Amino acid sequence: MKKRIIYASLIGVLTMAILTVAYVLYVQKEIAVERNQFTYIAEDKADNIAATIKAVEIRVDALKVLIQDHKGGTEFFDTIADDIYDDVIDGTGIPLKYITIAPDGVVSDVYPILTNESLIGYDYLDVTKTGNVTDPDVYEKGNTVLTNSYDVKAGGFGVSGTIPVIYKEAGRSSLWGLVGFNISPDSLKEALKLDTFDEMGINYRLAYLDSHNTRHLIQESATKPENEVVVRFYVENLIWELSISPKKGWYPYTRCIFMVFVLALISVFVSIFVNIIFRLRESYLMVVKISNTDRLTDCYNRRAYEEKLAEYSNFGMSEDLVYIAVDINGLKKANDTLGHQAGDELICGAATLLKNCFKEYGNVYRIGGDEFAVMIHCDEKKLEERKDTLTRSMIKWKGKIVPQLAMSVGYAPLRECPNKSITELAKLADERMYDAKRNFYISTGQDRRGR
Repeated sequence: MKKRIIYASLIGVLTMAILTVAYVLYVQKEIAVERNQFTYIAEDKADNIAATIKAVEIRVDALKVLIQDHKGGTEFFDTIADDIYDDVIDGTGIPLKYITIAPDGVVSDVYPILTNESLIGYDYLDVTKTGNVTDPDVYEKGNTVLTNSYDVKAGGFGVSGTIPVIYKEAGRSSLWGLVGFNISPDSLKEALKLDTFDEMGINYRLAYLDSHNTRHLIQESATKPENEVVVRFYVENLIWELSISPKKGWYPYTRCIFMVFVLALISVFVSIFVNIIFRLRESYLMVVKISNTDRLTDCYNRRAYEEKLAEYSNFGMSEDLVYIAVDINGLKKANDTLGHQAGDELICGAATLLKNCFKEYGNVYRIGGDEFAVMIHCDEKKLEERKDTLTRSMIKWKGKIVPQLAMSVGYAPLRECPNKSITELAKLADERMYDAKRNFYISTGQDRRGR
């Protein structure tokens, strides 16, 4: 019973382990799908951010083209800057903090002038100024330069851009100066629309990486993202990083707890079910054993013997099979003179000797009152050893009621007569057993009928 309970418990534990592993794999797959969706969301937002700033740059770039067309003339600045300012608002929703022109890198005009007068005279090519490029020659390539942080009379994070104006004359190109623009912190925050992530139940963090790959925060949600999806993207020459994760987590803990409870219940039910199956199996095996076991000797009975003969008849025999016929000598005499307890002692003694001698090689069957059949599988050498062992065991045997035990034994190895059936082999063993019995009674001078 204890083994049955232990086995059932182990199967329950194994079931729990298998179900848990399967559930973990399922959760990992669900999380992977969720992370892929969030990666798509982050990439889409990153593209939107880059496109928004690029849209501003494209509109301001018109000022560069006009300066080139006017061969360095800037008399149109106020009118065109006002148009560009309005066009940026209409196209992107961003009110620029300012637009500047800087011949030779020094600001000569700014729009709107009212709040940005202090920018007049600012030198974009002064490498000592925070936010300016450390290598002004980069402008010679004609590429727009964006900066994340800057020191232009106003604090806070914003995006500044400087667009080089390359002037061509007499087949030669030279840097005329720069067109500048700035998106203020508030305008940038409004333009990025990151707060929509809050409405979607998403934690976020937007940062930029400087030349030393150090991360600087631009904007983040009240709850910081954990185990987030990270997307890095370029805004012209800048590297930005957007990190997002679901506020509810990648997989709800409450669902995990519920599923663990369900899996535990399933495992318990499996354990109970297996215990019932084992118990039914034990009952079945017990019934089979009882139906195939001789109650007195605990050997296999006549029914089991007949089934074994049928098995050999239907499916054949291996060449190392040995059929042994056994009969107890003097059983009737013991019953008549000493009582049936004495006879039972002889029967049980014979059964014990036979099982001890042959149990490693086959089975012992009680097929009659004092008759036994043994069917074993062994080679010739082992058979001779078993014969000697059985003979010595009979000599040493001594009962409480009967002083000695004698058995007549007939051996019929299949290898001696490979073409015989199991029935013919049994008959041969019986004949040899009766020959041994006859010799026993002759040698001892006992009356065979009295046994």
